[in-house]
Amino acid sequence: MSEKSPLRILTFGVSESTARGVNDRLRSRGIDAESHVVSNTPTSDAEIVNILTSKHWDGFLVGYGVRKEPEWFERLQQVAKNANPDVPLINHKTIDDLENSIERHFNIQLPPATA
Repeated sequence: MSEKSPLRILTFGVSESTARGVNDRLRSRGIDAESHVVSNTPTSDAEIVNILTSKHWDGFLVGYGVRKEPEWFERLQQVAKNANPDVPLINHKTIDDLENSIERHFNIQLPPATA
C-alpha cells in the first residue's frame, strides 16, 4: 500500500451506526473505506452489484449481522463473486479484528490511527 493509492475496502452490514464507526476506524488507518447498509432483499443484492462494479476495490468485509444468517451470507458472497470476481472477501472474526484481518490478508502493516 502506498500513500498515492490506499487500499479501497468495502464493508457490508446491517447497522448504520456500525457502518459509520467502521468507516471512521478504517479511514483513520489510511484505508479508503466505504461502508454500506444492506438488507436481505433482491433490491439490496442489485445495489451490491452496482457498488462492486462502480470502481476498483481491493477487498470487502461482511458484518456479523449478515454472517450470522448463513444462507444470506452465502448469497451475498455469490452476488459479489458474480459481480466482480476480482474483489476478495476478507475474513475476520469480530469487529475488533478488522484491521488485523486486512493486515493479514494483504501482508502489510497499516499506519497508526490518526485522530
